[in-house]
Amino acid sequence: MARPDRETLGMSLVELMIVVVIIGILAAISVVGYRRYIARARLSEATAMLAEFAAKEQLYFLDNGAYIEAHKTTSASVSTNENASEFWPHDPTVTWDSARVAFPVVDSGGNMPLSWRRLGVRPRWPQLFCTYLVNAGCGPPSGTTGCTAPSGGVGATIWGSAPNTPWFYAVAACNLVGEATWPSGVTRLTLAHDMPAIRTIDETQ
Repeated sequence: MARPDRETLGMSLVELMIVVVIIGILAAISVVGYRRYIARARLSEATAMLAEFAAKEQLYFLDNGAYIEAHKTTSASVSTNENASEFWPHDPTVTWDSARVAFPVVDSGGNMPLSWRRLGVRPRWPQLFCTYLVNAGCGPPSGTTGCTAPSGGVGATIWGSAPNTPWFYAVAACNLVGEATWPSGVTRLTLAHDMPAIRTIDETQ
């Protein structure tokens, strides 16, 4: 009996299914690994920016005896406002995807916010994936005009009431897994004048 020509031989259905399953497993592993890599990259940006804020706040304090806020708009150097509209370069209440989409570090007028420039913060990247906010105050609320306890989702979590010394805290908001709205699905990292270690608050990833 003649043996079949080798060129006429092919893969059986079982062999084909095994190959497809192996490819699917490898693809799933690579996607998970890529997402973790992107998340680490975005957290590295946030860590670097928070460290920049902390260093510049300390330099500002040495010159002025107080810390200063870094908001999208500037009304005063003392603030407990955690309104999402004051984050820059992006409002986190608007659906965004900082895992993939970056925002330029210039606003519609071509300049960074005045408070950022007063503080001397200069991002090392032309675009930022996360969005940022710094609040500052001057001490205990009683007997001091304009000094109130931090409120909102971060300040109150850090201290509960205003410290007895000048204070600041910086917040980075990052969306690491795809489109999301504030605060659901958004990772917030924070650093304060008396807590140099970066903390993660409400991480829902």
